[in-house]
Amino acid sequence: MLLVRTPLHSDTGAPGTESGASLLQDALWAHAGPHHALEHVRVRPVPQGLHVALFVRAEHTAAAHEKAHDLLTLVLATGAARGYTPGPLIRH
Repeated sequence: MLLVRTPLHSDTGAPGTESGASLLQDALWAHAGPHHALEHVRVRPVPQGLHVALFVRAEHTAAAHEKAHDLLTLVLATGAARGYTPGPLIRH
């Protein structure tokens, strides 16, 4: 299981909220398919927006990042994180 982290920056510059973090976390679980290999997810508010941490089953970091990117792209397309712009995946 590998950790993939990414920030979501608020489009207005406002800090993230607990309710926004909870909604996004629920949306990630709701849209995760077996191919995403999601084991655990944590979204927390930060001063610049939200911080997303995904634990993904994968053999190597590149595969974990690909699965996480696919899931985040899918969920962001639903509007679940309206008002936020994804930052780059944080490389470990």
